[in-house]
Amino acid sequence: MILESFDALKKHLASQDGKLKRVVVANPTDAQTLSAVMALFKEKLFFPILVGEKVKILEVLTSINETETSTLEIVDVSGDTEIAEKSVALIKEGMGDVLMKGHIQTRDLLKAVVNKEKGIRKQGVLSHVSINEIPYYHKLLFLTDGGMMLTPDVDMKQAILMNCLALTEKLGYENTKVAVLDASENVNPKLQASLDAEELKNRGELGMFRDAIIEGPISLDLSLSKEIAKEKEYTSLVAGDADILLVSDIVAGNLLGKSMMTFGQGKMAGLVLGATVPIIITSRGSSAEEKMNSLMIACLM
Repeated sequence: MILESFDALKKHLASQDGKLKRVVVANPTDAQTLSAVMALFKEKLFFPILVGEKVKILEVLTSINETETSTLEIVDVSGDTEIAEKSVALIKEGMGDVLMKGHIQTRDLLKAVVNKEKGIRKQGVLSHVSINEIPYYHKLLFLTDGGMMLTPDVDMKQAILMNCLALTEKLGYENTKVAVLDASENVNPKLQASLDAEELKNRGELGMFRDAIIEGPISLDLSLSKEIAKEKEYTSLVAGDADILLVSDIVAGNLLGKSMMTFGQGKMAGLVLGATVPIIITSRGSSAEEKMNSLMIACLM
């Protein structure tokens, strides 16, 4: 299964049978977060658990014209640290399937996530993936890591890629196509990103990424355009059909992701991977639509 758009993602989520996923929302006291949560809750796509100061949560619900709150589960907690710890505790106790950041500092939530005794971090790294719907591309495009790992070495890049492949596999992808990005498709021994890309491709050929198809080094244009690949006489199963773009560092990932949204007029979702559940950490300026997209893909995962 290949997801072509967020609309297709929503239809797929709506078609799922079984018990609704439970989303633990840490301090949902901003309109964008609650608007996204309530919109999908009313469509019966998941069940939210709202953790924070109850009076403030109810005030924001009223401000967005949500007056029917009797079916909502609100855990009354005050203070960012306490809210973060309680939200993570609910996940650890098996009460939630997804953790979502509301109006709370990212560092406070992640501190609770990575706590050695009470946290929910798995072995390995926490990494960020953005899922992008771009008008000029024929399917959703996964970009990693533009939000967590600063300057990963080749082993860290392998861990980042494994996190992302776990996501695509749970979404039903087979033979996920991975482009390990570089400035050129030719190996440059003076450029560490190029050497890392070559090494990851070699590891892929040894079966270290299961059934994923790893190509690298490969440039961005070759990854996304079959026409350019044909003009350059470049042959690869990944060319023009990449599912995942693996970037060299956080700067490259951040710039590429934001350019897709601004110049490319795209839509996006974002998840942090590497914990026992997917974590939604969008910025405070993120739209309700971005939060809804992130919620949908996290619930499918």
